[in-house]
Amino acid sequence: MKTSGLMRILFGGMAIYLCLSSNVMASQHDMGEAMLTEELRALSTAVDNLTQQITQQAGAEQQDTTLRKLDIAIAYLNFRSRRIEMFEQDLQSTRANRNRLNDLLEQYQLEEKNLSQSFDSNQREALQKANEELGFRLQVVKDRVSRLDEEIILLENRIMDMQSQIDSVENFVEKNLTF
Repeated sequence: MKTSGLMRILFGGMAIYLCLSSNVMASQHDMGEAMLTEELRALSTAVDNLTQQITQQAGAEQQDTTLRKLDIAIAYLNFRSRRIEMFEQDLQSTRANRNRLNDLLEQYQLEEKNLSQSFDSNQREALQKANEELGFRLQVVKDRVSRLDEEIILLENRIMDMQSQIDSVENFVEKNLTF
């Protein structure tokens, strides 16, 4: 009986030990799953945060690129505006020169009309020489006026072309400047 009692105690102890060890293993397994679940949640949160940061960074890079383009466009507008101002000054100067030459042309034409009255009939040779000289001067002034007219047309066309370029860049700037 002593052995069977001891056996009972031994078997009972083993049964208790097995029950406790399976509970411990089960609780360790539950704790492992809980830790795994918590780690997966933390990993998911980290991935979401990283995705948000990448999206924000991409948006910031896009915005930086647009701002750089706007800076370049504004610098271009300033440059082109100054160039147009220079061409407009040249145009005004050329028009003023043409007007002065037209005035000179009128004076030469008046002088040509008065020339025949200032010479006597016996000074025919001097009159012819003066007419030729005046005719030459008239032709030179007319040619110069003609060249100035062509230059004015070229300057006006160049200014219009540059203004249309500025308009397209201004449209880009206005489209991208939303404050």
